[in-house]
Amino acid sequence: MKQFNVGDSIIRYITSEKIPMELKITEITEDKIICDDWKFDRKTGAEIDEELGWNEYFSGSYMEID
Repeated sequence: MKQFNVGDSIIRYITSEKIPMELKITEITEDKIICDDWKFDRKTGAEIDEELGWNEYFSGSYMEID
């Protein structure tokens, strides 16, 4: 898996349409990559959003991890 650092840019893809959105990493934890209001699982790249019911296994968007 690619190494990420705070300040790096990632690409978030929304749904299966692969609509790209560039985000900057603002924080990295043991299991998440955080870009301001967006949280992603470090292992799967899935966006985590508790309000929408999205988790590391079921999500409507994901980040490019390679």
